[in-house]
Amino acid sequence: MRASSTLFATGEPAYAVNRDGIIRAWNCAAENAFGYARSVALGQHCWELLAGQDLFGNRYCCAGCPLREMAFDHQLVNSNEMRFVTADKKLQRFRVTRLLIACDSGNELLVHLCRRQSEPEEGTAAGTGHTPNNSGNRGALTNREVEVLALLARGLSTQELASRLNISPATVRNHVRNIFVKLDVHNRVAAVRHGCKLGLIRLDS
Repeated sequence: MRASSTLFATGEPAYAVNRDGIIRAWNCAAENAFGYARSVALGQHCWELLAGQDLFGNRYCCAGCPLREMAFDHQLVNSNEMRFVTADKKLQRFRVTRLLIACDSGNELLVHLCRRQSEPEEGTAAGTGHTPNNSGNRGALTNREVEVLALLARGLSTQELASRLNISPATVRNHVRNIFVKLDVHNRVAAVRHGCKLGLIRLDS
C-alpha cells in the first residue's frame, strides 16, 4: 500500500511521517487545513511545522514523540485531540487518528488522519465534553476509576493495584484503559497529570 494512495483516498487532512518524524506524504486537504503547500511540508520534521500540543498546552510533537514511538513499536495508540499551528500562526483543534502502514519499499510510515474540531464551549472541561461540577468533573469517570487514578498517582503497579482493590490484574488494565480513553491520554503519567488539572485527584491523595 502506498502512503500517497491512502492519504489521497480521504477528504480529511492527512499526512504521513517516518520514524524520525519527517513528513513523507501530505494531501490536498492538509494543504487547505494547515495552510502549508505540499512542497513546503515534505521533508520537514512534523514538530517543526505543526508544533502540536494537547488541549492543556503540553507539547506532544517533538523529536522523541511518545505517540510516534509507540506506533512504530506496534503498540496501540488511541486517537486524541490536538491543536496544531497553521501557516497563519493560529492554533486549530483536530482529532487525530494514527495508522501505521507498510510501503512498497518495506519501510513503514505513520499516517495522521486529522478531523477539525470546534473549540469547547466556555464552562466545559477541555477534552472531556462534560461540564465541571462541584467534585471537579468526577462525572467523567466512575468512582472506581477515580480510585484507580488516585492509586496510579502513588505509583502503584498493576499487580499492586489489583491486590489493593481486591480485583484481578485484567480488571485493573480495563479500568486504566477506560481512564485513558475518558481523559484522552496515552500513558499513566499523562493520566495523573490531567486528572490533577481537572480536579479529579490530588498528588497527595
